[in-house]
Amino acid sequence: MVKITAALALFCAVAAPAFAGPCVALDYQEMKDMSANDLAKEACKARSINEDNSKQTLANLDATRVSKPFPNASENQSQCSGQIDRMMRILSSKGVTEKLYALCEQQARGLTITAPAEAK
Repeated sequence: MVKITAALALFCAVAAPAFAGPCVALDYQEMKDMSANDLAKEACKARSINEDNSKQTLANLDATRVSKPFPNASENQSQCSGQIDRMMRILSSKGVTEKLYALCEQQARGLTITAPAEAK
């Protein structure tokens, strides 16, 4: 029983930061061609990944050892932030003006995000 508990604890510790890392890099034309709802969905995924990257970056700052526990966290956070900014600019060009947190809340409630041009 102790071995199972230890293995479970180790699994949870390893799985917790599994979502952190670089965001999926979508090219500009691909993002322009996506519907507002799909683009908002991708931006919300990137936001979630970036929250984990932020936690890892802070853990690196708190690390007292010479080697950082998450050596690429800062670069991943910067890459995700840039990707999120591009997605939000494209959403804005489509007429979607809500902030990202509001879009993610709407998506979590099962609402579809539509741009004014898509509503016609």
